[in-house]
Amino acid sequence: MTLEVILVALVAGLAGGAAGGVIIGAVQSWMARGRGGGRVYSFARDPRPQPVTVRPASAKPSPGVGPFGRFSGHGKRVLALAQDEAIRQNHNYIGTEHLLAALLRDGDTIPARALTSLGADLTKVRTALEFIIGRGDRTTSPAEITLSPRTKKVVEFAGAEAIHLGRREVEPEHILLGLIDEGQGIASGILESLGLSLEAVRAKVLELLSAAGTPPPAGYMPPPRGGYQSRAVERFSNRAKHALALAQDEAVRMGHSYIGTEHLLLGLARLTGPDQADQALVRIFDELGLTLERVRAEIGKVIPPREQESSPLEMVLSPETKQVFELVVQKSQPDKPILPEYLLLAVVHDEQSFAAQILARLGATPERVRAAIGR
Repeated sequence: MTLEVILVALVAGLAGGAAGGVIIGAVQSWMARGRGGGRVYSFARDPRPQPVTVRPASAKPSPGVGPFGRFSGHGKRVLALAQDEAIRQNHNYIGTEHLLAALLRDGDTIPARALTSLGADLTKVRTALEFIIGRGDRTTSPAEITLSPRTKKVVEFAGAEAIHLGRREVEPEHILLGLIDEGQGIASGILESLGLSLEAVRAKVLELLSAAGTPPPAGYMPPPRGGYQSRAVERFSNRAKHALALAQDEAVRMGHSYIGTEHLLLGLARLTGPDQADQALVRIFDELGLTLERVRAEIGKVIPPREQESSPLEMVLSPETKQVFELVVQKSQPDKPILPEYLLLAVVHDEQSFAAQILARLGATPERVRAAIGR
């Protein structure tokens, strides 16, 4: 499995938190199975939400109001397949990643052709999805499944794309364009990790629409994008991204819903392990007399791990971690990648930060850290 796939969690989840500090994929509204085999989605915008039924793909589309009222039969089929993908992974929500898999499952459609022509396929997407999120511990029924906030935003963008493209109904291609417009979900990270830029996917969709005789109208402009990832993360080297992905994993293991400087420190420490063996960090940690076990034990004295692991979908960056990101960007050369060593320097810049205090308790004062790094 490539490093890029391993780092989708960072690019799609952490970067979204870095840019906006918003909870990713938090569940806000519930769905229940309706009579006659329909799928009923409830939205939490109103304290008395009106359910909108998404009928199976075999049913005739029916007019209605709400987020799915304008979805064509093919559009509703994508949603049904996305729910099936969530159930397949024992997930109790439909995320952007499930929508992406559903679009690739949906036969000879414009989204499926656009994605496969650019190198994506269902197997790769499912592999990345399972690696990032993992399978749930128990089976999930349709009655348990919700839409994530990002998926709701994709639905809104899809409707806007249909309007801008002069279509009355929301088709699968509008859903894919909505994924691109949202731009911060796990689906976007998966696409980027597979070497597909979001704008290349958009261009291919528009190209196929034109070839099918339905070109975008003159003056077509996509809705404003949510932004894919922060400028800071864009400049991180693969080693630094790997450290951040490991930091997220540490937060999950500890049952935390945020990534703090302590998790970042643990992520850096894990790069010194035999399975990672980042030679630059191995040298620095050896000189400081630090090991992953010592760092983890010291952090555990202050913040013991919780009994239950958290979900990567809940992650935000703590204010301290955001400050580390901002500082490392300010202090590094704009034409050079940001290395893990620079993250360690930024962590100890604020001597009152939790991670800096943990290091000091282990004898790794800011002065010693800077000397070991050579700064």
